[in-house]
Amino acid sequence: METHLPAASGQDVQGVVADGRPRRLQQGDRAVLALLGLCRYLTGGQVVALGVAGRSEKAVARRLRGLAGEGASARARPAPLLRAVPYRTYAGEAARLWGLGPAGAAAASRELARDVKALRADVGAVFAEHFVCLTDLFVQLARPYLAAGIPPAALPFRWNVAEDVELPWREPDEAGCARARVIRPDAVLEAPATRRRFFIECEMGTHTLTPLSPDKPQATVRKLERYDAYVSGLADVPSRRSHYQRKYPDSWPCEVLFLVRSESRQRATEAALLARLSGLAGTRLTARAFTLQQAAAHCAAHSPPAPALGPPAPGGPDAASPPCGFYGEAEHGAVKDFVLEMTAALAEANALLRCHGLGAIPGPMSKARMLDFLRKAHAQMQRRRTPAPPPAHA
Repeated sequence: METHLPAASGQDVQGVVADGRPRRLQQGDRAVLALLGLCRYLTGGQVVALGVAGRSEKAVARRLRGLAGEGASARARPAPLLRAVPYRTYAGEAARLWGLGPAGAAAASRELARDVKALRADVGAVFAEHFVCLTDLFVQLARPYLAAGIPPAALPFRWNVAEDVELPWREPDEAGCARARVIRPDAVLEAPATRRRFFIECEMGTHTLTPLSPDKPQATVRKLERYDAYVSGLADVPSRRSHYQRKYPDSWPCEVLFLVRSESRQRATEAALLARLSGLAGTRLTARAFTLQQAAAHCAAHSPPAPALGPPAPGGPDAASPPCGFYGEAEHGAVKDFVLEMTAALAEANALLRCHGLGAIPGPMSKARMLDFLRKAHAQMQRRRTPAPPPAHA
């Protein structure tokens, strides 16, 4: 049996199921796939925070399981678009990351209009929470635009965590021979509006700030020194081009952003960075340490503000509701979520019944009328968000 939610908005696309039959994807499904094409992994809580696939954790979890092919009969199980990556948090709790499978990567490629490769290997369990912390920054940056109706493909910033993000450079060894080096940032954030690039390093507090011995390459200050060699060191002496300029000919100003988990760690990291930068002769590097909220505010300042849904209607904050003040955006969202969750629950129950050779539970006769109502209500919400044209003057 095919398991999918109804397209209340009337917008769906075709995917693929295991036996070659078409599969319908909702707009929320497509958004989840596109976002995973951008940021590699999301937790269920992060999908809830992004607001593209439901407002409750239960509804989102059901949708993610459905996209992963869980809950359907083996004979007609959809080709999985997602795959679950289990891990344990630092507190010892069992958790899941969700990533794209091969079919999901193909669907994400269509949504983003660029090639999205299926991951060669999943993130190790040791680094899973590290990745969650990093992706929290992406969620903070993307959420206002998604809430304003901007699709993932049109976000005004670029977030790159692909496996092939490498910053190559060379440095002389003790014998004077050039040795190839490479830096792999946790993420690269680009803000075209202000022509600025951020190399993001997620620091979980497991490494020292300053190295206690030469064999501590993960110490924060050692990372800073490598970035300085990459940004300030010359790859080509005659042209005076740095390693950074060779890879990025646009020469946008860049900044290394160390993402830390607490304000005390932020203060200590910032002090260590400033002390080391002051001792680097001729450095062109800018580096800062931020907590999640500080980093989100700092990076968001380099992108245009998310557009409002439309100017408030006359009459104050409640004018988005009809004259009776009863049915507005919040009520419409609650009704839609209820219908989608109940429909998904019925589909999941019928799949289990068929696995045991039992007949399916028929859907309610009022389903068509309810979906028609939701489509009309959705169109009404859209009209309220669109400002009325100015009156014509004679």
